[in-house]
Amino acid sequence: MPIYEYRCTECGHAFDLIQPMDAERVADCECCGAQAKRVFSPRIAIRYEGWGFNATDKLLPESSRVKRDFKQLREKAEQIMDDDFTP
Repeated sequence: MPIYEYRCTECGHAFDLIQPMDAERVADCECCGAQAKRVFSPRIAIRYEGWGFNATDKLLPESSRVKRDFKQLREKAEQIMDDDFTP
């Protein structure tokens, strides 16, 4: 569930709530009990998954397959560069 930021219309107190996406955009202030409105928060969380993004990737052994794949990729990139810049 997303975390939403609220700000009280009376005292200005800001707080976060974990709520479903379809929840009302108003809540009661934790400090004074007045109505607080949901505000836009620039905070976001991004989670990258897959090879190259996990902390444990560095624990993987260097395999000849990985080296071969990178070599083929480099050769293809060099070929493209040669084709593009040949007069």
